[in-house]
Amino acid sequence: MEIAEIIDELVLGKQFNLNQNNKEKLLLKTILSQLDSNKKNPNIKSMYDKIGVDIKGIKTLEQVPYIPVNMFKCFDLRICKVDQVVRVLQSSATTTGIPSKIYLDKKTSIRQTQGLISTLSNFLGSKRRPMLIIDDVDSNKKGSSMTARGAAIRGVSTFASNIFYVMDKDEGELKVNIDRLRAFERKYNDDKIIIYGFTYIVWSKFLKVLKHEEIQLNMPNLKLLHSGGWKKLISEKVEKKVFSETAAELFNTKASNVIDFYGMVEQLGVVFIDCEYGHKHVSNFAEIIIRDIQTLEEVKFGESGLIEVMSILGTSYPSQAILTEDIGEYIGVDDCPCGRHGKYFRFKARIDKAETRGCGDTFAEREVGR
Repeated sequence: MEIAEIIDELVLGKQFNLNQNNKEKLLLKTILSQLDSNKKNPNIKSMYDKIGVDIKGIKTLEQVPYIPVNMFKCFDLRICKVDQVVRVLQSSATTTGIPSKIYLDKKTSIRQTQGLISTLSNFLGSKRRPMLIIDDVDSNKKGSSMTARGAAIRGVSTFASNIFYVMDKDEGELKVNIDRLRAFERKYNDDKIIIYGFTYIVWSKFLKVLKHEEIQLNMPNLKLLHSGGWKKLISEKVEKKVFSETAAELFNTKASNVIDFYGMVEQLGVVFIDCEYGHKHVSNFAEIIIRDIQTLEEVKFGESGLIEVMSILGTSYPSQAILTEDIGEYIGVDDCPCGRHGKYFRFKARIDKAETRGCGDTFAEREVGR
């Protein structure tokens, strides 16, 4: 099978249906075919040369050279030509004041969108639904440059039949527009709907306000997707169970309809979504390796370490293997009770002293600093 056919099968086909061994063979073959292109970038070539990367000698996914995520802040890691760039994604510039810059060409942008749709469809179905965005309309501005927050909203919006933004900016602060929220509720309270927002914003600027104002909603058929900003919530002693139960109570729905997912701007299109058992699953076109913080060797089942995120979606920047500053617990492979194949894990935290890198966390830092 040709590489292009493998990529189409992994990205466009049904997700979570490959056992781990078969998946690894397809991913490894594809990633090895992509690594040579990374050397077009002088910074990547220099790194490969210094650590003695021998692409022909790589026999497992664990041996694929990874890029520390902060390299995207320190270096220009564009692989494609300048005139092929259709969009530049920027992560949040927090402690360092320097954002990651991710260059997308048309092929990468299309594949990332296809990958996101394939993954979300497995959890949401393919039918478009009314969507409520817990943010303001300016968060999804059009342009050649885009923040991770806007990219996430735009990606999830693929599943929307109609989009409603429930927040307004008031002197730079996000405020819930109660009238607009109630209008959405009256129109769609019996329908299957999707709600999306960044975790910290959903909690601090939406759920806490509703609770304080004693506002009770009735949207039992929703799916509330949220991501980003967990570090600040954990520091405030807000655990995932509390978040889900609070949201479920205020929306009059089941806690299982509140779905957390993990992703990063450096690997747009790759998201890890909680199944009904609280496990995050890895799509066919991606992989995770949990590495021991000290040795950087892959940990065993039940152990925790740094999350490395692998992907075959990118051709305009080195997306094949990126080592994050996030801690995950390796739970199992091929045997989750939900029936999905491949690895599954739990997100735990960011490493101590790591920059608060996520967009939701950045929003939280600004709010705390006011």
